[in-house]
Amino acid sequence: MNIVQISFLLGHEQLETTMVYLDVTTEQEMNALATLEDENSKSVPKRWRAGNGNSSLANFCGLRGVKS
Repeated sequence: MNIVQISFLLGHEQLETTMVYLDVTTEQEMNALATLEDENSKSVPKRWRAGNGNSSLANFCGLRGVKS
């Protein structure tokens, strides 16, 4: 893919926004990856898997008790 197609797919209005990612160094990539949480030590509970009876999409979105 060329940079114009990638820019379009990412929804960038300016091509320069996409071009920023062309010059990412290995060190910058490692620093960014270091900020991600390890799969085994995630601190945010998954509300949709809580098993507390609130597993519906409406409950997850905060639409509990809203009538359509």
